[in-house]
Amino acid sequence: MNSTPQPASGYRIILLLAIFVASGCESIALRPRPDVDRRGTPDDRGSPTPDDRGSAKDEIIGTVERVDRTSNEIRLRTTEAKVIVIKYDQATRVYSREREVGIEALRPRDLILVRVAKIPRGEQYADLIRLNDRKEQ
Repeated sequence: MNSTPQPASGYRIILLLAIFVASGCESIALRPRPDVDRRGTPDDRGSPTPDDRGSAKDEIIGTVERVDRTSNEIRLRTTEAKVIVIKYDQATRVYSREREVGIEALRPRDLILVRVAKIPRGEQYADLIRLNDRKEQ
């Protein structure tokens, strides 16, 4: 019996090793996870805490149609003629001429700029409202 080394066996091992390594790399994917410290819990009224609000902020300009103080909502007609409802809470700041005023300062037909954040449930919460100068009638 003549045993001669098979040169192809070394190639087979390298090929199998390459296939094994290549197939294993695809399943190793790092997915971002939410930061534990950034997750907030809603307070007793069900509105989000400041940490619960997302960090992405949008600004919306529109005219106040109605302020519903029982459900803490502002009905706003945007500059694109869409009507949207934005929620607010006691942490929402309202400014007029760089002076802080309360939410009760908003009246129908006031032009405002609202900085909103979307929470995971899809609702928009106002954290800052700037009241445009109104013409006294």
